[in-house]
Amino acid sequence: MAKVNLSQAAKIVGKNRTTIWRHINAGKLSYERDRDGMPHVDTSELIRVYGELKQVATEEVIEKPHNATPSYYDLLNAINLLRKEQAEMKEQIVSLTNRLSYTAPLIDETNPKKVTKAEDDPDWPKVVSTLDDIKLRNDIRAKYKP
Repeated sequence: MAKVNLSQAAKIVGKNRTTIWRHINAGKLSYERDRDGMPHVDTSELIRVYGELKQVATEEVIEKPHNATPSYYDLLNAINLLRKEQAEMKEQIVSLTNRLSYTAPLIDETNPKKVTKAEDDPDWPKVVSTLDDIKLRNDIRAKYKP
């Protein structure tokens, strides 16, 4: 006769696996181990202990519908939409990058004119004649460095 594992045996006789194990441990049902060490019960042994076996139906295989490949024009439309979306994202990245790297121009309180570089500062010495002029230029440069 055929040998079945304990889960299959439980389905065939309509019992729980733990019940099958209890009957094996009590000596009511005999079993054998296969070469992997897994327990198996002979169907003739199941008939001896539990009587007639139930017919277990195999699982019905349900075929899933095939997803057809989209048409050439559908694929082109999808590509064009993706390219448009990519261009919009690139614009947004550039905009956000510009916003992150933006530094407000420095404004001198005495002169409302915008000052963006050290040479435009009103305190910038036009002619360097002393060491103090060099020091002043370095201080002004440090003020305008980002």
